[in-house]
Amino acid sequence: PPLLRKGVRPGPRNEPPVVHLACSAGGHLDLMLRLRGVFADRRVVWVTQHSARAKALRRAEAEVHILGEYSRSLLRQSRAQAVLSALRMIWYSARLVARDRPGLVVTTGSGITVPFCLLARMTGARVVFVETAARVCGPSNSGRVLSRIAHRVIVQWEGMCSVYRDAVLARSSVVEGLSPQRADRGEGTFVGVGTHTQPFDRLLRVVDRAATAGTLAGPLVVQTGPSAQPVHGADLSTVLAPETMSEHVRSARYVVCHAGTGTIATALRAGRRPLVLPRLERHGEHYDDHQQQIVDKLAALDLVVRLDGEITVDDLTRADRPLQVPSELEVLPRLADCLREQVRQLAAAP
Repeated sequence: PPLLRKGVRPGPRNEPPVVHLACSAGGHLDLMLRLRGVFADRRVVWVTQHSARAKALRRAEAEVHILGEYSRSLLRQSRAQAVLSALRMIWYSARLVARDRPGLVVTTGSGITVPFCLLARMTGARVVFVETAARVCGPSNSGRVLSRIAHRVIVQWEGMCSVYRDAVLARSSVVEGLSPQRADRGEGTFVGVGTHTQPFDRLLRVVDRAATAGTLAGPLVVQTGPSAQPVHGADLSTVLAPETMSEHVRSARYVVCHAGTGTIATALRAGRRPLVLPRLERHGEHYDDHQQQIVDKLAALDLVVRLDGEITVDDLTRADRPLQVPSELEVLPRLADCLREQVRQLAAAP
């Protein structure tokens, strides 16, 4: 059958080589956007899911293919809907693979990309899997599959080298571009719960109590997501464009957020040490407790202030201290350089 023929569909002789960048929305797409410069000499095809960022890529005239929707909450609610969703993703993936015959696929996960990567691998594509910085000492669900089919696996924390066999270690993307000095002191507080589909009212209650007590300085800008918890005296927005969020982070004195690596990295690049409360599965805030892992790691490196309850004056004092890139991370190759080298090796291999 055409779908199972090996090789790559030839294009015009002067057409640059193609790379398919496969990722879900949120932090996975944020990471891929930071890595796309590696492929400046290639034609880039994005394979992702519906999101505001995917729409922005299309408006910028990028080639974007949507694989459909994927929701873990949907999987918990209805088995029939879960099966239908999975079949739809497989169908979309099969059509795209049959049409494009990918030669190189780079993926950061998550689940929505697995059928596409599997089918592309079956037709002869070379696959590179980059695990996100959110995984410190345990595999992601998609990583359990993708690490087995990928020609190269890149991880961002030393503990992951024992999780994925033959993984290559790179410097974490969270600390890329970390700014030791603030451009200015800033004023007020920015609060972000990220783009996750589950609410994070627990964080907003902590912020509301600190704002009411006068511990957190205003003005207070809060990105709430689907959370319903009101915050005293705050300017509330359900979602914010990435550029708008970055501007709020740069202008704020303090950043309070969930343990999403994209939000944390934005704060660190702006010279802010964020105050971070991880989402936890037992509170219905996430599907597992991997955010606890990243908070423990970054707190040990003195890059975040870990919140366990109320926001205190001592927490704010710690957040105000200058940042410094940990020496143990400085010696590792940059993630983009590591990816570029792995792709070069794959291209040179028979």
